Amino acid sequence: MWASAASPTAPPVIAHRDLELLVDYRDQLIAERARLRNRPHSDLRVLMPGYGAQLGRLGNLRHATSLPAARSPLAPLDGVAVELTELRLARLEALASEIAETKRRLDVALASEHPALTSICGVGPLTAARLLGETGDPRRFQLAAAVGMACGVAPIPASSGKTQRVRLNRRGNRQLNRALFIVAFTQMREQAPARAYMERKRAEGKTWKEAMRCLKRHLADVAYRAMLEDYRSEGLTT
Repeated sequence: MWASAASPTAPPVIAHRDLELLVDYRDQLIAERARLRNRPHSDLRVLMPGYGAQLGRLGNLRHATSLPAARSPLAPLDGVAVELTELRLARLEALASEIAETKRRLDVALASEHPALTSICGVGPLTAARLLGETGDPRRFQLAAAVGMACGVAPIPASSGKTQRVRLNRRGNRQLNRALFIVAFTQMREQAPARAYMERKRAEGKTWKEAMRCLKRHLADVAYRAMLEDYRSEGLTT
């Protein structure tokens, strides 16, 4: 369990590497929960036939509030199968709490820092932490185009003769690429300018995927400028 956090009025400054570690750790917890949560369902079906109808909708045991309801009918039962099921449910409960605490810690860390970055639609604390953790100090990039290449969203020229074309860039940091996709997809759903941008690219003859890559490339520049603005205004260091 984490040590007690600093006061919300004075969030701790967390280095880029620490942000990256926290986001990666949360991803590992979520992956572990995904691997584990199907087994209790199987156990409960054997131990309590029709348990779903008895307990109501438990969903997929993702939330800590579902777990006590799944555990309580096991109390009158005994045996190794019951003991193991209770251990698995207890582990799921611990994972849910730890996932929530990790996110809370990231929220506190980013509460007063990086206001320009987190003001971008689609950039919540987790995405901001991923962008900052994977990018490092944005001042190391002399040009915005270098950020696009680092994220793997800048197209690579592949023209030949009179044929002008580009090919997909499969290099770059895939975690940054994924984070930009989340931002782009969120903006496409929630913001009219992003939808208009996509429609304009589609009108130029691009496929949906090609238009999305263009939007990600544009947002890489937007995120880069926001990170630079935060460093200049807050005097941040790595």
